[in-house]
Amino acid sequence: MTSPVPFGAPSPALFSGPEGVWNADPVELAARLFVAVFQPQASAPLPQREVSDIYDALAALGGYTLPAQRVGNTQPLALTVQLAQEAILTWERATIATRLSAGAGPVSHTVTVLRFGPGVLQAADPVAALRGRLG
Repeated sequence: MTSPVPFGAPSPALFSGPEGVWNADPVELAARLFVAVFQPQASAPLPQREVSDIYDALAALGGYTLPAQRVGNTQPLALTVQLAQEAILTWERATIATRLSAGAGPVSHTVTVLRFGPGVLQAADPVAALRGRLG
């Protein structure tokens, strides 16, 4: 279940709108998004988030919001989905998080932190830590 304020108190956007996240360095964006999504759960035994929460967190990093009803191929939803999926693929490549789909009937799509994920979350420079994991 999604919390009404899933990522803590609002903070200034790191990137300037949808165009800012689109033009961001992909590894920096993936690292900043990873911290925004999972830092609130850092002490949980198995940090996990719904994929839709990751879309909301990415929009928050850009200082914009997504519509509650997410239907159709519209902007900025489309670019947000693309960039979030790229970030998740980067996390998987670095073995810090992975996608998980479970359920019969309604399927739940989540992203789960893997054993090397806490190292990125706790790093003084998460961007450098993620780059290091990517080799």
